[in-house]
Amino acid sequence: MYEVIPNIIQTFLIAIGAIYLATFLFIPDLKSVIIITFTMFMILVSLVAALHAWGMQASSIMMVELVMSIGFCSDFCVHIVHAFLTATGTRKERAQQALINMGMPIFCACLSSIIGVVFLSFAQSYLFRTFFRTIISIMILGGIHALCFLPVILSLIGSHWSSHINDKLQQNNFIQMTSSINNDSQITEHIIEEYLTKKRTIQRAPDTIEEEDDELFLPTKNDETSVNNRNIYT
Repeated sequence: MYEVIPNIIQTFLIAIGAIYLATFLFIPDLKSVIIITFTMFMILVSLVAALHAWGMQASSIMMVELVMSIGFCSDFCVHIVHAFLTATGTRKERAQQALINMGMPIFCACLSSIIGVVFLSFAQSYLFRTFFRTIISIMILGGIHALCFLPVILSLIGSHWSSHINDKLQQNNFIQMTSSINNDSQITEHIIEEYLTKKRTIQRAPDTIEEEDDELFLPTKNDETSVNNRNIYT
């Protein structure tokens, strides 16, 4: 059992180094990459402790499953850090935005992976049972570290570039400009409606006057009676 431990440690270091280089290519920020690597190391240490609590012994099978778990660790952490770096505002605001944007996808990924391997718990094979325990442990521990621990660390010591503040100011200016344009358009529409209402009133006024004049010149019943009487006498 103890003969495999040096190989496990060596494989760990090589895999973490490879993940460090790959992450640095997609996230060219040294501070963020160090935070990702540190979080991954914490997840893997917790995973080893969880597997020991499950009663698993160090073996080549366990080594393969631990190396596979490094990919899950980096996946969770990189998504949160990338969302944090692409957001705008202060560290706390960007951490909240990263958690809002990526929290539910990561949670659904963990839950779907757990559901997918639940049936392996009923298997009699040692390989399947160890795979089930490894996946369950890495999903729970990786989700907790990515959704609870990592946003707090980023809100405290995460990378804070000047472009984040500038983008936030530009966004606020754009929102203010859009709101002012909307207000101006509403005022313009109100003025146009008032103008059209007045114009319709002015157009109706001559027609009303003509009708009143026609009513004045129409003969009444008394006028018709007097005319008839005059015709009789004549």
